[in-house]
Amino acid sequence: MEPLAAVAALSIPVALLYSWWRKAPITLTLAVAMLVTFILGYIAARSSPAGGEDFLLSLAVFRIGPVHSEPWTYVTMMFIHADLTHLLFNLLFLIFLGPMLEERIGPFRWGVLFLAGGVFATVVFELLQYQSPVYVLLGASGALSAVFGAFGRLYPWVRIRLFVPFPLPLLPVLYYVIGFVVLEFFLALVFRGSGIAWEAHVAGLVFGFATAPIVMRIPDRTRVLAVRDFSGLRPLVMGRDLEEIYDHLSRESLREAQEAWLEKFARKAKCPQCGLPLNWSRGSLRSDCGWKLKVG
Repeated sequence: MEPLAAVAALSIPVALLYSWWRKAPITLTLAVAMLVTFILGYIAARSSPAGGEDFLLSLAVFRIGPVHSEPWTYVTMMFIHADLTHLLFNLLFLIFLGPMLEERIGPFRWGVLFLAGGVFATVVFELLQYQSPVYVLLGASGALSAVFGAFGRLYPWVRIRLFVPFPLPLLPVLYYVIGFVVLEFFLALVFRGSGIAWEAHVAGLVFGFATAPIVMRIPDRTRVLAVRDFSGLRPLVMGRDLEEIYDHLSRESLREAQEAWLEKFARKAKCPQCGLPLNWSRGSLRSDCGWKLKVG
């Protein structure tokens, strides 16, 4: 392995260990590891004509004829990027959206989604490219897509704003997840052969969306839940949709997410006094007939 590439590869477990030891956000420590890797790659490319290529092939997943990259590259490829634009787009997502999910589910579960989703996205890409004699895959996009898919599955009605790079409207996460899939398929058709691994992006998103409930079963002792009492809502729970919302509320610890679930609960529930739809405002469920229920 190229020496600077070995240093870059070592920065990954160091970042993970530091996050665990210091209880630091894993999203930010991994962002630092990506920056370190990019800087080392730049130094390698400036040191000799072949330095950049050797650095890349030491860490990326590739196939050139019968030659395939080493097994560890399924992890290291998530931390190297083709250019500064590629890096900045992924860092924007990692820094601005990553912590929103990490603080909800805990750093360990977030790390599982990121790493397992990145490996899954890479494997799917390779299976779809099995007839191609040459390919190179690098970047955190597949792993971040898995995190995004999990966000959409676990907290579909939490409102977020994306910057790509211009600001998009404040919308529920689920809307952005659906839009992401549609956009990826459109771009894959329009920009076929552009060198962007659309397949890995969609595969990562599907992985995160499908496995999020399973990942949530993993014990994470780094989190201390501060759950409010929503037992007063129980008499209003009628039907499967309200059962699912009530279950989410009972397990949610962040006030912002609780508010989003309460808004959805109000849209689905009916007033027990008059049967009219409810509204959520100022900490209470309210009906036009005057009925009110204070929550938490």
